[in-house]
Amino acid sequence: MWERGAQGERATGAILDGLRAEGWAVFHDVRWPDRVRANIDHVAIGPSGVFVIDSKNWAGRIDIREGTFTCRGRRHDRTIASAGDAALAVARHVSAPAAGLVHAVLCFVRDERIEGRCHEVLMCSTANLREMLVSRPAVLTPDQVRMAALELGVFLRAATASTPRPSPAPPRRQVASRPSVPSPQPRRQQPKKSMTGRFVGLGLIVLVALVGLSQLPLIVDLATQVVSDVLVGHQYGTCGELREDYPNGVGRAAAVDEMKRQRHRPAVDERVFIANSSLDRDDDGLICERPR
Repeated sequence: MWERGAQGERATGAILDGLRAEGWAVFHDVRWPDRVRANIDHVAIGPSGVFVIDSKNWAGRIDIREGTFTCRGRRHDRTIASAGDAALAVARHVSAPAAGLVHAVLCFVRDERIEGRCHEVLMCSTANLREMLVSRPAVLTPDQVRMAALELGVFLRAATASTPRPSPAPPRRQVASRPSVPSPQPRRQQPKKSMTGRFVGLGLIVLVALVGLSQLPLIVDLATQVVSDVLVGHQYGTCGELREDYPNGVGRAAAVDEMKRQRHRPAVDERVFIANSSLDRDDDGLICERPR
């Protein structure tokens, strides 16, 4: 049974490996991040999202109905739930926007096509797995695909690292009817951090630094815009745009005070006037004012 499952994983993995040339990142047989004795068959990251794939090399007819599926007449609700849980576990270890684009997939190894959905789990077979992945609309840029792959690479390698378990202590020999003097308990030594844990911590620091650097241009542009609006005043392209915020236009204080009319008087804002002085066509200290 185990060998049959391994053959199915290899068949699915071969299809996914063919996507690497098209910019996809693929992981095979990785430890479930939040569970000790469970693994995830495949994770594929590409323009259409992140796909957590459970490969099933089962014989028998697959029928999809009522939010679940049957194989040889037997319902497999637990299999559907497990596939969804695996996708949620992976989604917790990637940042936006990839975190909201993680899909659970059940892929059956067979030549006949399988199409459908059980709740949020996509259903397919090896006959149409590739088509299902590449035909979906692109929702991630190449940079976002690489970032998600980098994030998952760190966490999946950390989860895969094996943790040695201490061997059980041998049972104490009992001596009948013999008084014993309690011996002092030895100090429990604190476990040393493994090299794997240190490398994982270093990897997380590098990852955070890369994310920060990738967003630096956006932060600089935003800060520049805020400072410009506060110190200089917002710049409008046309009077139509300016009147959306200032219906009666904008003017210098002296020019507005000289106006005889009381209705539809322009707003007094020196910063906005200076930033948009090119709209003062008649050089009267008023811009985009209503006609008299």
